Amino acid sequence: MFPETVASNVFIPYLRKLLILELRRLGMSQTDIARLTGVTQAAVSKVLNKEYFHSEKLSGLDLAEQELKAVSKRIAKLLYNGNLNEAGYLANRYWWLVAASGDACKAHERYGWRKSECFICTKVVYPELDVSRGLVMADLERALLVLSSSEYFGFLIPEVMSNIAVAIPGAKSIYDVAAVPGRISRSKTNEVLYRRPEFGASRHLGGILLSINGKFRAVMNIRYDEVVRESLISMGISFKEFSSEDYPSANPAASAAAELLEKCPDCRALVDVGGTNIESVVYLFGNRAIEVANLAVSLGDLYYAVSVKYGKSLGNL
Repeated sequence: MFPETVASNVFIPYLRKLLILELRRLGMSQTDIARLTGVTQAAVSKVLNKEYFHSEKLSGLDLAEQELKAVSKRIAKLLYNGNLNEAGYLANRYWWLVAASGDACKAHERYGWRKSECFICTKVVYPELDVSRGLVMADLERALLVLSSSEYFGFLIPEVMSNIAVAIPGAKSIYDVAAVPGRISRSKTNEVLYRRPEFGASRHLGGILLSINGKFRAVMNIRYDEVVRESLISMGISFKEFSSEDYPSANPAASAAAELLEKCPDCRALVDVGGTNIESVVYLFGNRAIEVANLAVSLGDLYYAVSVKYGKSLGNL
C-alpha cells in the first residue's frame, strides 16, 4: 500500500551512495559527508569502496544511469554549497516524479503490492488530473528536472529555444499534448530555464506528434550543427534530413515528420537543415519525455567532449 517502502529500501540508499561519491569527488571530508547524508563515517568509507558500490542494483526501478548521475550531481552540488533545503526538496521532488510516472511500480510489487492498475503515486502528485494526464505530466516534469540538472544540455538549446512535448495515449488535439509554455531557454551561465508545463502549450511540437499518429508520443527540438551531426552518428542514432522550405504549410516539421518517419521506421531523429531565416534544428523522438531527455543529456555530454576535442568555442553558444 505504501510506495514510500520503495523509497526507503531501494531509492534512497542508492541515491545516498551516488551523493557520497560525488561529494567526495568535490573534496568534502568523510566526516562532513556522513553528517550531510545521515550515515556513519564507516558507512561512507564502505561506499567509497567502488567494488562494493557497483555490486548494488536498483531493483525494480526503471531509471537510466545518466539520469541518476545528472540529478545526483545537482543535489550534491547544492549540499556542498550549503543549500540543504533546496537539496532536500530536489531529492524528494525527483523521487515523487519517478513514482508518479509509473517507474516505481515493479519495485512496489516486489514488496507485496498486487493491486492492478494502481495510481496511488500519480494521484498523490497530481490529484486534479485524470491518471493518463497525471502520468504524462509526471513524465514531462521529471524530464525537465533531468535536463536542468545536466551540465552540458544547455549547449544544445538553439536560438529559437527548445521545447519538449509528450502526448497522452490516443491524443486527438493539441490539448492532449503537454509542453513548456514559452519554451526552454538558458541563462548566461548555461542554467536551463523553463516554466511549469501545461497541456496545449506548444502548437508546433504538438502538431508534430499529432501528425505521426502515435508512432512516438514524445518529441524535443535541439540545435543542429556539425558537432551535433557527428554526435548523432557516434551514438548510432538514425536520422533523416529535410528542409522546411520543401514542406510549405502552417507546420512544415509536422508535414515532414508524417512522411519521413513512415519511410524510416528506425529513425529516432529528424533534422531540419533550415533555409532562409530558418534555423537548423534536430527533432528527437521517443515514447516518453524522460527517454527523449536522457537522449538529449547524452548528446549534450558528447557535444561538449567533441567541441573541446576540436577546440570549438562554446562561449558564444
